[in-house]
Amino acid sequence: MTFANPPARTPAFCKSCRQQLTSVAAVEAGYCDRPECATRMKIDQSGQLAKSQEEQYQKWLEITHARTAPVIMAAAQEIGEDDLDEVAHGLAPYVDIPVVPLPAERRSAFEAHLRAAVRESFEATDASEVPPERPEDDPEYARRLAQEAPDPMALNAACIACQGDCCLQGGTRHAFIKKNVIDYFRWSNPEATADEIVQIYLDHIPENSTSGSCVYHGVQGCTLPRNYRANICNSFQCRFRLTLFQDYVMKPGSAAVVAGISHDHTEDPAAGAPYLRVVSVSEEGDVTIHSHLTLPALPGANS
Repeated sequence: MTFANPPARTPAFCKSCRQQLTSVAAVEAGYCDRPECATRMKIDQSGQLAKSQEEQYQKWLEITHARTAPVIMAAAQEIGEDDLDEVAHGLAPYVDIPVVPLPAERRSAFEAHLRAAVRESFEATDASEVPPERPEDDPEYARRLAQEAPDPMALNAACIACQGDCCLQGGTRHAFIKKNVIDYFRWSNPEATADEIVQIYLDHIPENSTSGSCVYHGVQGCTLPRNYRANICNSFQCRFRLTLFQDYVMKPGSAAVVAGISHDHTEDPAAGAPYLRVVSVSEEGDVTIHSHLTLPALPGANS
């Protein structure tokens, strides 16, 4: 009786250093146990995770566009726009947090932080309270001036529909106000005293703001003028607002319609699921919150 020899196992090699792998664990992982190869494995795994997350996001985006298309079209028609090819439109996150009076302890904490930032700015200059010289040749200052320019009103449709997902970050960071922000303010308002600056910032706190969020997070967005804000508040653009901006660039001066929708809306396939806020901004800048529009059933949910 003769027995066939078992087939020879094809040797495996480390994806990083190309040395032959000898252990079963190393063969399954694709990398040897050398420190630099272990680091390369972690980088590779991170890239695969990011790719998987992006694929999941794109799948969610496709489903979400299909589900919100009817309400976006309905909102456009309600402001007299029958052709979405002529209207900037898109999606935004959906924040469902109550708008309430700012608690006294949060106001006190913010005021203390604000006064410290103002004091630090004035302590860096002489007793005459002359503001630091404008850094006209500083590219960061030039960038700030450019970002202070008002955005087209149509883009606010994204922020109003969202209700300020990014603004939540300012709740624990006191609106990101630091010494450099006060310096910027003083360059534009050289006659302002420390007390006047503090009062100006306090006066812009809205009567009601989003619970737990930035103190300036009002019903329709930030209540602080752009030239008073921290740099990040003018420079940061979420991917949804950027997408709307790209659409608006192709349709300058157009109206805009945005559906604010929760990321987990797919978990509730029923019509009328409470994860929607539709907002339009007309060509004239009039804002409409289409609160009567409801979310259709998830496409294919009844099939």
